[in-house]
Amino acid sequence: MTSSTWEDMISLNSYADVSSQIIGSAATYAAEDQGSVEWDRERFPLERALALDNSPLPSTEQREGYYGNDHFAYWASGMRDYCQLLEWIESHEVATQTILDIGCATGRLIRHAQANNEFDEVIGCDINRAHVDWITRHLDTKIKVFQNTSIPSLQLPDASIDVVTAFSVFTHVECFDTTWLMELRRILRPGGIAWLTIHNQRTWQEMKPTWPIYAALNAHPDFADKKNNKELPSDRTVFRWHSERSYSANVFYRDEYIRRVWGRILTYVDSFPALPPFQQLVVLRKE
Repeated sequence: MTSSTWEDMISLNSYADVSSQIIGSAATYAAEDQGSVEWDRERFPLERALALDNSPLPSTEQREGYYGNDHFAYWASGMRDYCQLLEWIESHEVATQTILDIGCATGRLIRHAQANNEFDEVIGCDINRAHVDWITRHLDTKIKVFQNTSIPSLQLPDASIDVVTAFSVFTHVECFDTTWLMELRRILRPGGIAWLTIHNQRTWQEMKPTWPIYAALNAHPDFADKKNNKELPSDRTVFRWHSERSYSANVFYRDEYIRRVWGRILTYVDSFPALPPFQQLVVLRKE
């Protein structure tokens, strides 16, 4: 079935016959490593990391074009983000029993969480069934993965997760951001954290035509009369493409909004530039 259905309004590819393309493991492409994507290589030497993760990589098409044909950089970017997360949670004494990656795509981060065994349980979810299918076919069977929807509801027990990550998710949440945060509050254990990337006013002020986000925004009819503003037009500046599908907006947040609004739901703990450089990491904790 390929015609549009109501499920496509709250998820992606729910009924489509999806492909599951793979290429070799990261070891196949290790010769491409030019050190352009760095991580803690003393703690996680390349040879050991490659030995622990011999699962195949998704094709460029399967990972929606990210990193083009630089397959090693795709794999290494997941290791870099995982190491950054691990260093932070260890320095702040966050429990590492269970991690959930929302918007996990083809497992860029959670493949490393499972391979390196710092977490007892690794879970991923995504609104795109194609990504969920890819993970269930090709990554470690211990990883639990399911398709969620853009409606703020996760089929997980109360207080069952220590760490929630969401890379490039809240950058597209055009509605119900606080509802999603309440859902994260529900599933987090006391002391657990939400590790979220956003677009903030720094993104807005430093935006360059070479950044992928600029090309997407430049095609939006409402962007032309705002792009020369030095400050974000509003607390939540939303550029939405109205269509019968989920995941159809680019969203910017003022830092003051994050502290004032999100900080009422989960305690604001930290914020710093993420990679890629046009995103900002926000860390929130459930007290």
